[in-house]
Amino acid sequence: MIRILQYMMTGESNFMKIITKKRIVTAATILFIVSCTQVSEGLRQNDLQSLIQTFLFRHAVYKNLNNTLSERIISNYIYLMDYGKYYFYKSDVDEMMKNKDLVDDYIVQNQFSFVYNMHTLFEKRFKESMKIVDGLIDHNYDFSKEDTITVDRDSVPFAKNRKEMEERWRKNIKLQLLNYLSMGNTIQQARKKLRKKYELTKKRMNETDDEAILAKFMNAFSTSLDPHSNYLTYDEHVDFKISMELKLEGIGVRLKSEDGFVIVESIIPGGAASKLPESLRLKPNDKIVAVAQGPGEPEDVIDMDLQDVVKKIRGQKGSEVRLTVLRKTAESDRAARFVVPIVREEIKLQDSAAKSEYIKFNEGGKEVRLGYIKLPSFYIDPATGKSSATDTRRLLEDLKRKGIDAVVVDLRNNPGGSLNEAIQIAGLFIDSGPILQVKGGDSHPDVMSDSDPYIAWEGPVVVLINRFSASASEILAGAIRDYRRGIIIGPSKTFGKGTVQSYHELAARKGAIKITTHIFYQPSGTSNQINGISPDILVPDLSSIWDIGEDKTRYPLQWKQIARASFTPYGCVSDYMVSVLKNSSSSRIRVNAKYQELIAKIQKYRTQVQNKTISLKEETDLEKQRTKEIERSYSRESDENNGVDLEKDLFLKEAFSIAGDYVRLNVPKAAR
Repeated sequence: MIRILQYMMTGESNFMKIITKKRIVTAATILFIVSCTQVSEGLRQNDLQSLIQTFLFRHAVYKNLNNTLSERIISNYIYLMDYGKYYFYKSDVDEMMKNKDLVDDYIVQNQFSFVYNMHTLFEKRFKESMKIVDGLIDHNYDFSKEDTITVDRDSVPFAKNRKEMEERWRKNIKLQLLNYLSMGNTIQQARKKLRKKYELTKKRMNETDDEAILAKFMNAFSTSLDPHSNYLTYDEHVDFKISMELKLEGIGVRLKSEDGFVIVESIIPGGAASKLPESLRLKPNDKIVAVAQGPGEPEDVIDMDLQDVVKKIRGQKGSEVRLTVLRKTAESDRAARFVVPIVREEIKLQDSAAKSEYIKFNEGGKEVRLGYIKLPSFYIDPATGKSSATDTRRLLEDLKRKGIDAVVVDLRNNPGGSLNEAIQIAGLFIDSGPILQVKGGDSHPDVMSDSDPYIAWEGPVVVLINRFSASASEILAGAIRDYRRGIIIGPSKTFGKGTVQSYHELAARKGAIKITTHIFYQPSGTSNQINGISPDILVPDLSSIWDIGEDKTRYPLQWKQIARASFTPYGCVSDYMVSVLKNSSSSRIRVNAKYQELIAKIQKYRTQVQNKTISLKEETDLEKQRTKEIERSYSRESDENNGVDLEKDLFLKEAFSIAGDYVRLNVPKAAR
């Protein structure tokens, strides 16, 4: 018996269950294949060959093992064992990399002894490092002395000798003790807690079994194909299903693990974290260094497995979790530590639903009537029939009745969602035609079109994007761009994720596999994969400081231009119009004092964010007082502004000014 369920994407790994009679295509199509078989002992060595063959058979690009993949697998396996470079020496890595062209042959021959040999060496180095740690915890550290640690471990070479290894561990231990001290502990208490943490670390290492070793190797293989193909253990699969079915009650934040830190990747619209007061709102690149349950004792989570940290953050609706966060700010050269209290709750569809406003915008004595639509995600609820496309159509029709001159569609921070919804929303601005092409392997592209000739809005369209606009957002923005139907405005290109994954639950409690099977293309035959969607007009905004995107991942899939789909662009945008709008925008920004202050702040903040070091000097009393004042400002009442605030959102104000200029250029209504 095989059951197939489809899920709708709300981000890279968060999905809503959808059940519908009509065909649904998602920005990351996820298929669960559940076989009814007896329970076995989980993943075993005999499973590896067939699993690897399944990945290669289904993958969008790689169909055979080769030396390129072989070298990536070895490199990935070393990375997964020692991502912080605190265990292996350079000589160890050089020796292991001698197999870089042989792994593909070993897999074909079903010979996996090299996997165990590498793990045995890791265990040996782990024990040696734990002896270093035991000696360093009691070291007499001077926290008033300026000292730094590099957190960008990719830029740090492997240690050449024990002296170098001891020095990097000294800084690591000092950082962790400093985190405990910043939570109000004495140095004696901090040392005691750190000893307990490493006793647990040693215990977990001693409990490592064959299944865990093989699971790590399978991930070393799968991520050699691309960043989004993964192997999940049975426990990880169960956690993944819970999150996809929205049974998870948490804080609404996407997290990733990097260099031993749990890092905030993005905030889910409608989640608890998105409703925090501005002073306490989590930001991308925030490092979570400790987690406490309500008023309980904070637990250090540096170097802790991401799944374990997620379990600590997850909890019952209405309960409070307190995150100790490390963040670089524009006001200081050092990262500030402060506590963010969040009350857990479920993400409600209405909290992330499309909203609109009718705005009479006056710029230089000239008034323009704008319809503003904020679209946080591409959603659908089969139980109620509520969806982003039906809501957007209703909002457009209501705004049109009010006599608007232009529509501004805000896709900033929109992580994606149902691809069908993106196609339908694009169709609200064109009569009919191809919106997307999907291609896997050597197959011909599957062209996906809007077939409904109805146009909800024929007038000028402005689409807003930023670095956190991804997946389905990129599809909508890309279609508007290709059809020359409207102006795209943003401070940077979009995220650049243009791939689709299938998800397969394995029989006999062996876990699950997620495989990238297709690449998305715009109607013009280009893809947003890696490149993202670039704005027609660049307008500065703080979101541009974050150096994230598909191009920052390990081994992102490359793509080649495919044939252009058959469609006729509209005459709503020309190079001349874009040039005029750019010049007008630049002139306004140049004489706007507030914007010049923002640009200076962006430049300063970007430099600090890109500085991959953390100070190991204790905060001054003044810095601690500032942090406490921020924490005391916390209120369970959300200060979320339900309306447009152009004094705070300078980017949006300038976007409205551009929309006004666009209207005054006498843009024809959806004219071919």
